[in-house]
Amino acid sequence: MVHRDDSLRTACKNFEQDLVLYYYGECVGAEQNRIESHLEDCSSCRHFLDDLRKLLPLTAKPDEPPQAFWESYTREIRKKLTAAEERASWGSALFTFFRPWPVPALATALVLVLALTLTLTKGRWYPNGGVPEEEAILEDLEFFKAMDFLESIDLLEAIEGKEIQNSETNNQAL
Repeated sequence: MVHRDDSLRTACKNFEQDLVLYYYGECVGAEQNRIESHLEDCSSCRHFLDDLRKLLPLTAKPDEPPQAFWESYTREIRKKLTAAEERASWGSALFTFFRPWPVPALATALVLVLALTLTLTKGRWYPNGGVPEEEAILEDLEFFKAMDFLESIDLLEAIEGKEIQNSETNNQAL
């Protein structure tokens, strides 16, 4: 039986974290030069770095799924996309109702229905066939006609009065 103590070696306390960063390529410039010069002199840190190179790739193995996984994945994605398209189809059918051409057509139809309704039901709203404001205006019109007539009578009386005065002055002058 072979006993291996060298696989459990530790690095210098000041360099453990730096060696891990060095392994992952995170040290550059002066820091990288400092670690490399220390590795030349320190065998325990060299062994620690060798252990990192051996053990870390085993712990972080890339996980490549088998071909069967990708085939079932593709199949499931297609099913989900088909289901999503079917759900969206009723929404898009509803949306087509509100596309630009039906909106003006519906507005025109609504205006026509409103015009027909107002025209055909006019007598039902106002029994006399007229609007109350129109009736008031007609009554006022009769009043104004009467006033015009009275003004005309006054004017005639005034003219007649002047003629009478003129004839009296003419008679006196004779």
